[in-house]
Amino acid sequence: MNRVILVFLKFPEPGRVKTRLAADIGDEAATRTYEQLVCRVLERCRAAAPDQIVITYDPSDKFEQIREWLAPWLDPFPGEVNWLAQDQGDLGDRLARATETVFAGNPDSHLAIIGTDCIHLDSDIFAENWSHLEGETDAVFGPTEDGGYYLLGIKSPHRELFENIPWSSEFTLPASLDAAKNASLRTELLPERFDIDTADEWKRVESEVSSRRCLFFDRDGVVNQSPGPGYVLSEDDFHLNPGIAEALLWLKKRGWLVILITSQKGVGKGLMTEADLSRIHQKMQSELAKTGAAFDGIYAFTGKPDSPHRPKPDPEMIETGSERFFIEPRQSWMIGDADRDIEMGKAAQLAGTIRIQGDKPIEIEADHTLKSTTEIVGLFEKIL
Repeated sequence: MNRVILVFLKFPEPGRVKTRLAADIGDEAATRTYEQLVCRVLERCRAAAPDQIVITYDPSDKFEQIREWLAPWLDPFPGEVNWLAQDQGDLGDRLARATETVFAGNPDSHLAIIGTDCIHLDSDIFAENWSHLEGETDAVFGPTEDGGYYLLGIKSPHRELFENIPWSSEFTLPASLDAAKNASLRTELLPERFDIDTADEWKRVESEVSSRRCLFFDRDGVVNQSPGPGYVLSEDDFHLNPGIAEALLWLKKRGWLVILITSQKGVGKGLMTEADLSRIHQKMQSELAKTGAAFDGIYAFTGKPDSPHRPKPDPEMIETGSERFFIEPRQSWMIGDADRDIEMGKAAQLAGTIRIQGDKPIEIEADHTLKSTTEIVGLFEKIL
């Protein structure tokens, strides 16, 4: 069985997304809101730990821009990511062709088809969908308060579920259930949720997706065992420090984001390639994902002339992550083992800094200093 989350989304262009909401708050504000919702939905998708995420995007000629836009959320995902342009036609036509394409490539797939209007897609929702599909259920629907559905789970193509459906109306779910009944499909319902289409609905979730709190983590010496004066050059040399998975899980359970901020100049020196670095981070993410605590984002300065980031202690990587993930720096923290980490956190005007004491000289004091990564959770319980 191949667990696949199929995400339907659009390029965030003012006037083309969240049009109902835009009538109340304007096109630009509605577009930013849309980006915030997509950010949270992709977080939920990663947390569900599927085998594959398929992004079904529109318009088709915006692929490169869409991929660049979503990279901060999808690059850290340890599973497979695929891309599928939406076809022409109404929503039913596009849903039918997208699902048929996925099943043609992976006949044993169990799909969870979602949009980006509902953010309350916790891991239990996806787990319940998979569980139903592993049994005798043919189609799983996640009902919304307005008469539609936020998720459809299927394990084989069913074009009849998408034909003659009154989309975006109070009759969407009833008509879909009737279509399933007429096709002799066995159905189950998930817990009810709500979409965010109007200003009132946005007010119900705004505090959840705006001004997020984040813990920015240095890598070598904090997340993994320090390589000393050298570099971790392959995944075989990468070993998580004790207490890190527990620290990330503690934060994730409380709604914090966790983002990796690292300098890896070994790439710029020719000691390893960007592909080597990617494999190291894939191993890290895969190991952390087993506990449900992988990083939400990864920013790395490689030392190459074309590196998109600036080296520590310049706060650029924190500032970039804060902008992309809608983070409030004054409610966020930095944890590192070197002066440059502490200086960077202070330059970004974070709420505070934490040092993991090692063999590096100390000239800049952090707000808190720990002797071991096993002490991190205990400190979090006192200060966060």
